[in-house]
Amino acid sequence: MTSTSQRNGQTILELAMSSKNVTSDMVPVERTLLVIGSKNSGKTSLIHSFFDKNEKPKPTLALEYSFARRSGKSLTKDICHVWELGGGLVFKDLLSVIVQKTRGRRLSVVLVLDLSKPDILWNTMEMLLEEIKIHLENVPEIEQYNQINVKNVEDKKFLSPLPIPLMIVGSKYDVYQNFEPAKKRVLCQCLRYVAHTYGASLIFYGVNDAVLVKISKEMMSHYGFGTPYPKNHIYDSNKPLLVPVGSDCFDKIDNLNEAGSIRSIHKYKSVFASNFKQISLESGSHASSTDNTDPLNDPNYADPLIDESLKKKQEVCDKNISTTQSTYNIIQSWANFYLNSSSVIRTTYCI
Repeated sequence: MTSTSQRNGQTILELAMSSKNVTSDMVPVERTLLVIGSKNSGKTSLIHSFFDKNEKPKPTLALEYSFARRSGKSLTKDICHVWELGGGLVFKDLLSVIVQKTRGRRLSVVLVLDLSKPDILWNTMEMLLEEIKIHLENVPEIEQYNQINVKNVEDKKFLSPLPIPLMIVGSKYDVYQNFEPAKKRVLCQCLRYVAHTYGASLIFYGVNDAVLVKISKEMMSHYGFGTPYPKNHIYDSNKPLLVPVGSDCFDKIDNLNEAGSIRSIHKYKSVFASNFKQISLESGSHASSTDNTDPLNDPNYADPLIDESLKKKQEVCDKNISTTQSTYNIIQSWANFYLNSSSVIRTTYCI
């Protein structure tokens, strides 16, 4: 049989193209990751690990975009759009751009928390999650895309998940390793509670740990391309946490079986703050001296062509400023002369 053989007057090619699945198979599946977190928390390093990039990460000034492709079930490669919000809370208003653009469809949030700075961890997490919730509420008729398969059915009544998937990443695990065991236990307990309540996955990440880099790539791939979760689950506070969404259990987190026990975010916030005194983010007292570094003086942004062009523009501006200053001085001299001359003032008034 040749390729021109017909059935009901159609060739094999026409029959193939008329199949219902062909059109959908030709369209790639597109998902979006929105990476947020405190300043210098390791967001760019996490994205570079996901992309297998060995470049030294540069500071993210505002909102940066990148993307990746992967062969999937369709005939074309699936696409993962990655948006990174820089500056911590400085550019939080830009979150609406991504939320409104995607309308929450196939959008996942990756919240990166700096484990080496527990004094700003809770406030950062709380404020960013609140910002995300507000922007999602402003999307009309947003659908529930965060389908959670909760292992313990009894936990469902205590959950308040976002309408979109959420992944929480505790970065700089190498620093966390040196914490006291009691501090580790409290930090892990509180993060596990928040993650489980919001319907989020939770992992710890270290850029210099090959195993943790591999796990982070697998988890990012799940949210970015729909691949399976990592197989292992780790709940031990003395090890890097690996808790896929829905796999945790409130009873394992807090061991509250007493009658009248209260289970709430406020309770865990109080527990966390009593062990790690929180710094107000508005006060700016947590900022380092390098936070306000001018990008023009940052060697990471050096570019010979742009720098030379900028230098010439600066010389023109300086010359114009000098000319303007000279003109201003002449006008000021004449003004002083007029003001000090009563005859001129009277003449001026007469005119």
